[in-house]
Amino acid sequence: MIAFNDKFHLTSDVRCSDKSLTHRAFIVAAIADGVSHIDNISVSRDILATIEALRALGAVIELNGNRATVTPIREVPSEEVSVFCGGSGTTARLIAGLTAGIGAKARFFGDASLSARPMQRIVEPLRALGADIVFERGCLFVCRGGSLRGADWQARVNSAQVKSAVVLAGLFAEGTTRYEEKMPTRDHTEIMLDALGANVHTDGGAVVVRKSRPRSFDTVLPNDPSAVAYSVALALLKGKQAVFVDVLLNPTRLGFYDVLKRSGADISFTHLRTVMGERIGDITVNGGTLSPFDVSEEEVVRGIDEVPLLAAMSFFIKGKHTFRGVAELAHKECNRIDAVIRLAAICRQSASFDGADLTVTSCGNVPRGRRFPTFGDHRIAMCGTVLSVASGCGCIDDAPFDVSHPDFLSALGISPLRLGLIGSCAESVSPRLQTYLAMQAGVCCSYVTVTLNEDASDAQLSEIIDRFDGLNVTMPFKTRVAKLLHADVPSVNTVGKGISPCSTDGYGLIHSLMRRGVRFADSPLWIVGAGGAAEACIRELLGYGCKLQILNRTAANARALRDKYDLPERVADPVGVLTFIPECDFEKSLILPDSCRFVFIAAYKGYSNIRAQARSRGIAVVDGLEMNYAQGAASFSLWTGTPVQDDYEGYLQYVGEFDYI
Repeated sequence: MIAFNDKFHLTSDVRCSDKSLTHRAFIVAAIADGVSHIDNISVSRDILATIEALRALGAVIELNGNRATVTPIREVPSEEVSVFCGGSGTTARLIAGLTAGIGAKARFFGDASLSARPMQRIVEPLRALGADIVFERGCLFVCRGGSLRGADWQARVNSAQVKSAVVLAGLFAEGTTRYEEKMPTRDHTEIMLDALGANVHTDGGAVVVRKSRPRSFDTVLPNDPSAVAYSVALALLKGKQAVFVDVLLNPTRLGFYDVLKRSGADISFTHLRTVMGERIGDITVNGGTLSPFDVSEEEVVRGIDEVPLLAAMSFFIKGKHTFRGVAELAHKECNRIDAVIRLAAICRQSASFDGADLTVTSCGNVPRGRRFPTFGDHRIAMCGTVLSVASGCGCIDDAPFDVSHPDFLSALGISPLRLGLIGSCAESVSPRLQTYLAMQAGVCCSYVTVTLNEDASDAQLSEIIDRFDGLNVTMPFKTRVAKLLHADVPSVNTVGKGISPCSTDGYGLIHSLMRRGVRFADSPLWIVGAGGAAEACIRELLGYGCKLQILNRTAANARALRDKYDLPERVADPVGVLTFIPECDFEKSLILPDSCRFVFIAAYKGYSNIRAQARSRGIAVVDGLEMNYAQGAASFSLWTGTPVQDDYEGYLQYVGEFDYI
């Protein structure tokens, strides 16, 4: 999870290479007549999938930072190859066209999101050219190419990926291939091939291709208008001026910008020039008052990836907003139509879809401190980031930015503190707790869980600890990390840069007892359990003069802890029983003494025999969630140097909303 505040800084220096051009530059270089050099490439997850696919087909690709050297395919593999496309629809569809053209045999695979996306749309036109493409269980499809012949094809969907697949295959087909669109889609493939001497040209609404081969090239790719769009959105929503340089300004990619300019945004394009057939320039944003959006189907096609962003921006603009012909958004990495409707509800706005058009009705006020699900979709995660920052604070539940824009947060001038949890993390509430604390304190931070097996080496533990600004430690590593870091305490749950390893468990227990008005000082108590949390709390309770008896299912562990702290073997008439163990036969066997006036249950999930007994007898119960809140707040303060106000009730309300959302 990442929590955001309202701080950001837009800069023109960040490189965010155009992903569409990077895909195509690698693919065209793989069939060029010589070695090509490509600078300012996108190194996103989708691009890496395309690179690996081309390597499987015989291209030699060397990467050096954001520069690549590509030696084209000299010899087509004679055996069937496997092509894993990850979640990249561009990789699957364009490489299918290339595979069909060069006569290779390939079995295409993808992740769960890609496997759910439609592939029939490329199979039919490639079959019309003579490719053998079949669907088989366990993969996206199997393509066996070669011996293609030109054909005329009328587009059935508005898809640049389908068009590009046909154009690439058409370069190897005998005769003429003609692909005619109902509505113009992005034309990067045909522009690039034409600029490099391939026999590709447009004829009205059609692309005409004849058998040919492009020249090798040496180029610097422009920045991505789709990536820059999120910075532009923040600049407009927060009233900032900004300039973004060397951006691709292909008209088929500017639907987002055209909508904004028509709605009142002061956006201009300057320093225009042409590189490899593409228009490139700078984008200047000078503010403006935005009116409701009325987006045509043609603008949707020219800005399909930015429609969710426009919808997110519309939440801040009072009125009715219409996005026409957006059904294609249901077939992206997630159903982005459903995602927008969900985001609208979280922001207390109204959104609906009638099968063709998306409508948003907004009051113009977006509440602070909302949690935005991302559905594993990089575009929705970016929208959630914009919503969080523009509204003052908020959080997203994961950050798959590396799919398209690994430097996304840097482009916004956002550098979250890196916080996390290491150990057995399956059902931990720490991510939502730390996110809530961060939003309340106005601190930007990420919080992730790192689950490790108990047999992880000290080297692995050290490497992970060094990776974070602050880290919570849970079982089974509390004592190991204490020894590894030479802590002054036998068990730690909090480590971080610039702080001494420590345990906040004892503080959390005392705070939770005090806020409930429980009288425990100088009192006889029973402690159930002998683990790291129990020991940390024993050390704290001894400072309050408590007389403690330890009960544990392993008598030797109880005895070792008793001897370590010189505790009595038995304590009569305890006023409190504090248990640090989960449901088990030993816990079920315990009977609360008649003297008991309160119990503390550290295990706040699942059944507890002690809790059940206490409630049946009217004995006060202090829940471990309160201790978790207090010790987590103490950890957060140590990491950030920020004091945390006690707002446990607000946190419970947030958790309820978290679970509901």
